[in-house]
Amino acid sequence: MMEIYEMMDGRPVRTDEIKEDVWINLVAPTVEEIDLVQGFLGIDREALTSALDDEEGSRTEVSKDYTLILVDAPTREWRNSREEFTTYPVSITVTDTAIVTVCLQELFAISNITSGKVKGKSIFDVSNRARFVLQILFRIAINYQTDLKYIEVKRMAIEESIRKATRRDDLFELHELESNLVYFKTSLSVNASIIERMSKQSRFVSTPEDRDLMDDVIIETNQALEMTMTYSQIIKGTRQLVEADLNNSLALVMKFLTSITLIIAIPTMLASFYGMNVSLPGEDFEYAYVVLLVAMVALCALSIWGLRRKGLWKRSETWRRPSAAIPA
Repeated sequence: MMEIYEMMDGRPVRTDEIKEDVWINLVAPTVEEIDLVQGFLGIDREALTSALDDEEGSRTEVSKDYTLILVDAPTREWRNSREEFTTYPVSITVTDTAIVTVCLQELFAISNITSGKVKGKSIFDVSNRARFVLQILFRIAINYQTDLKYIEVKRMAIEESIRKATRRDDLFELHELESNLVYFKTSLSVNASIIERMSKQSRFVSTPEDRDLMDDVIIETNQALEMTMTYSQIIKGTRQLVEADLNNSLALVMKFLTSITLIIAIPTMLASFYGMNVSLPGEDFEYAYVVLLVAMVALCALSIWGLRRKGLWKRSETWRRPSAAIPA
């Protein structure tokens, strides 16, 4: 998909013509679209297709015809029947004629600008190349923070859920969130180094306004990185809590079942003795069967009382709440 925007009153407006001072946004472009943009801008094809490899590393590349900035941006996708977070490379190619952004997936950072949903009174101007690039990088950093806050909300919901009932699905969901944060941490670390390198180049900080915006980009990116590291530690602790609770529930269940086995062994042992084909005391007594039953019940009750005193006859809370049963 190819979208072309020109700026009117500080806002992007769709146009069908590739001309001077436009922003070309390519999302999973076709070969024909790449050929069209390449023919108009006269830049290397590799600069336009670098972001189409989802394993491409972030970098900056400067040539006499263009400047390429390749960073990772956050997005969401469906995996394992649930919405997950990941990152995709997005390239920003700056030329004397236009700015081209390329990505395999539609990004919130880009769609927020094109839809005019950016908060505040941001004025976009493609003719000011450096400012426009920094504004895109700023939106990427903000979207990282937005997704991180949503991840934290999901973690808190899981934590609230395990207070009522510990489920194995909670453990898998926490693992998915932890994996998502690994992608974020890796991408943000590289993005921070790329932006730090850009801040030392005069083409991106030629005015005080550009310097202020660059500082904002650095601050927001570093803040997103710190949030990622903090949330990673919190989710790791929550996952360990779920694992410990599941193990404790299993231990309580096994202890209770072992206690039942010990109690059942008493009548089994007595019945085995009097089931032998040998002479035994009281075998001629008329009510020997009744005495044996009473003795079995008394011994079982005495054993249960002894186990209770030692804390070995305590059922798990999981057994007391049917909704909290651990699924197989």
